Amino acid sequence: MGKAFSEEERQEVQEKLRRIGLRLLAEDGIKNISIRQLTREAGIAQGGFYTFYQDKDDFVEDLFLLRIKEKTDAMYKKRKKTLDDPKGFIAGLIYNEGMHLKQNKTFINSESDTVQFFKNNKNKKSGDLYRSFLKKMIDYWEENGYKVECDIEKMLGVGRAAGMMFVNSEIIGEDQFPEIYKVFCEAETDKFFKCKKTGKRRND
Repeated sequence: MGKAFSEEERQEVQEKLRRIGLRLLAEDGIKNISIRQLTREAGIAQGGFYTFYQDKDDFVEDLFLLRIKEKTDAMYKKRKKTLDDPKGFIAGLIYNEGMHLKQNKTFINSESDTVQFFKNNKNKKSGDLYRSFLKKMIDYWEENGYKVECDIEKMLGVGRAAGMMFVNSEIIGEDQFPEIYKVFCEAETDKFFKCKKTGKRRND
């Protein structure tokens, strides 16, 4: 049984676990994250981990949600930079996120390991975060003179399809993958995201 933490201790320990976990995720991938190593580096007993999480998959999902929230919050703060090309921003978001996860070794597992993780974790919460972010960005663009037509659910589907591509990039070929992946992101965004500069603000 894990130690009973005070509320302040809970916040401190969970934040420490998350930061260690994000580093290990980038270095070693989903499969190789070890609860033993996590708790050792955090300075708590191994059983203390279960005070915060049901199992490793629950922990990894929390890391993804944390990472998504931090990144989308940061992008929203810089939203003014997207006004020149909203569609390019969306296509670039999908492309850059995939290339980042590929390069930082988050998914250096076998195909079945990673696919199983995504199947077990239906991505409902992560989908909710991206859905909320897209809605906020669309509102912002429309408030600043764009007419936007976006099928948000299909764009989320494009993101999931892109994930399966970068997870299995070696099948496509390392030399060819960046170009093919970029074409995919741009083409699929073009299908489900339309925007036109009208100059008329939403509240005009």
